[in-house]
Amino acid sequence: MSKVYPKSPFFSPNHTTSRRETFTIWMKSLVCHTNGCTVFDSNGQIVYRVENYDKKCSNEVYLMDLRGQVLFTIRKKKSLVFGRWDVYGWSSCSCSIKMEKPWFQVKRYCRIFRRDIACQITVGQNKYWMERLSAPYKAAFRIVNIYGGIIAEVISLAWS
Repeated sequence: MSKVYPKSPFFSPNHTTSRRETFTIWMKSLVCHTNGCTVFDSNGQIVYRVENYDKKCSNEVYLMDLRGQVLFTIRKKKSLVFGRWDVYGWSSCSCSIKMEKPWFQVKRYCRIFRRDIACQITVGQNKYWMERLSAPYKAAFRIVNIYGGIIAEVISLAWS
């Protein structure tokens, strides 16, 4: 009888934290003539870049670190009714090999069942939901687990 060992996680546990973190997304690319955005941490340091080198409405974008190393590829899958995005991780070795299976998937949720849920996020066997939050914010969401515990919140800032 053989033992079955689970695959090691793509990210080691030292990349997670239990403390609250705040990020700001600036909808401008650091590369001229491309469509992307830049993510800053609460100290004003650049932590991620999202770039789309092909065109504005491409089906594939890249999440990179500050040095331009690709961390994830987000690929949109077309569907007749619901949209789906597959997120692929890249290895940290110098060869930059993309994972064959998606690390996680995001599916647009049917508004007929629950109007407050925008998307369902599947990471392995775990499921999360992205819920729409109502006013006073222009655009606000939160990601919750199956027990309703808040994992993350996204709130649009009002610039004065």
